[in-house]
Amino acid sequence: MWGFDDEIANWLKYFTGELLPNKNLFSSSTILKELNKRVYIDEFPKRIVGKLLDFINKNKILIISDIIKGRGTLSADWILVTKFDVSIKSYSWILVDFNLAMNYFGSGDVRISPKGSLSIGKITMQRKGETPDPTSLQFKINPCGLFELENF
Repeated sequence: MWGFDDEIANWLKYFTGELLPNKNLFSSSTILKELNKRVYIDEFPKRIVGKLLDFINKNKILIISDIIKGRGTLSADWILVTKFDVSIKSYSWILVDFNLAMNYFGSGDVRISPKGSLSIGKITMQRKGETPDPTSLQFKINPCGLFELENF
């Protein structure tokens, strides 16, 4: 969908657990903690990490648009977020244009997170876990962050 080359695609399969690492994959200089488990991005060889980060940086707008807005006839124009404030027992809501939401969630660097996943601005890319499809990628956002935009 985004045009990863085969090398990046294979390493993302190690990250999701679709492929499991073997002794031939890692040299003694790598930091892989154990075989037969998924590989975190901070365990990828430095060359692959650089290649992945470069690819994400070059395609950041497309990737964020696909994650937040979607494509085609079903793509969204607005995002509605509601929250319940326990202290005052009241709901509040915000309606935000998707271009503004994409700018908000995409602001920030592309980097490896402290847990070995990938952060694209305020979006975290991680492996799905404990679901019927545990070897897929998922992207997480905190939609309540959009309430910070109310004052603009």
